[in-house]
Amino acid sequence: MSSTHTLAAPSAASNPPSATSDGPRPGALSPAQMEGIVARAPSYAASTDAPAAAHADVVQGLWGGRLAPLMTAPESQGRFSGAQLSCPPTACTGMLFLPKSARSRAWRNPDAIENVFCFDGKVEVRHGARLEHTLVLERFDMVSIPAGVRHTVANVGDDAVRVLMVLSVAASGSYDAIFDAKDGGAASAAHQALGVRFDGEPGLESDEDTVAKRVTRFDKLVPYKKDLKESGGLPPEATEALTAGSVFTLIVPEGHVGRSRTAPMNGNQGLYMSIAECRTGDDAPPAHAHSDTQESFFILDGSFEVYTGLDNESAVAVKPGDLIAVPRQLMRTFRNTSGQPARLLAIIQGPDRMKDSVSYSRRVGADFERRFGAEAIEAYRQIGMTFDAERRLGLE
Repeated sequence: MSSTHTLAAPSAASNPPSATSDGPRPGALSPAQMEGIVARAPSYAASTDAPAAAHADVVQGLWGGRLAPLMTAPESQGRFSGAQLSCPPTACTGMLFLPKSARSRAWRNPDAIENVFCFDGKVEVRHGARLEHTLVLERFDMVSIPAGVRHTVANVGDDAVRVLMVLSVAASGSYDAIFDAKDGGAASAAHQALGVRFDGEPGLESDEDTVAKRVTRFDKLVPYKKDLKESGGLPPEATEALTAGSVFTLIVPEGHVGRSRTAPMNGNQGLYMSIAECRTGDDAPPAHAHSDTQESFFILDGSFEVYTGLDNESAVAVKPGDLIAVPRQLMRTFRNTSGQPARLLAIIQGPDRMKDSVSYSRRVGADFERRFGAEAIEAYRQIGMTFDAERRLGLE
């Protein structure tokens, strides 16, 4: 059974919940609502009926470890369906827990680009029709495997590892996985629920150099404030005033022209991923809203508080491995509470050809104009960053 989706309308989860009558003012979530948009490690509270949980033995035999659904659209099917958190159907997110020395079987995704992010440990990825190419990911490295390319993942570290997987599909695509026929046996209800099929095809040829260009090494990433200075003359201190201290973009949609247009690689529409690094508690963006995208934060290290509201009225504490999914058109920000440099992975999802416009409050704009001038206000408007959140969100 193909696990298809449609992009005709945004997921209901992308609409901001309204605060209760006795909760915070409009633009913020209540404490209970804040907790409700967090999936906490290591269980992630997926339904026991979720295919990855209900068929854990089949998952173990194919992927070499445990799969945990983290975030999917309610209508999406396949290995990561049944997650606690919902999102637009352009991507889904899950975690693979691999014991020491574990290795998956070979599979390919007929429709999905698979972004394989090494959360901890050391992971070997083999790819190609004959699995003839090998690369190793270390902490916070990522490879983006094109659709149709056969690959395996293996734990080559000294301890158990966690691999975050973000699957991205074009409209009408599926999250199915096709394994080698020799690993299958008779099709079963478990395979159908997981979106798993089997055949003897080798998949697409995989050029080693092409895939190498789809690898991001954390220690070699360049923050986009540097790219914006070089490509558009925008001062790094101005960009830093609106974002986390350093934002390292990993992948953006093909044709993206916004603030992360110089990302190292492109993917399908509706998905944008970056790493935000906050070196201190004050090294964070002002409260802001995304017009047409859901912004989800996967905590990589340290600890954070995530806030909602024009004045940060509500907060929830999150730790490494936790995922928080903030709806569109809702003011949000975050703060590093660890007392040392800390990082989170931002997963931004929206509709086909999403704009991902970001708006800040008028008072942030007034201070920004005082510091950097009216020309800077216009320059950032050109890349989708404005200072009219009160109007856009109806908070006046």
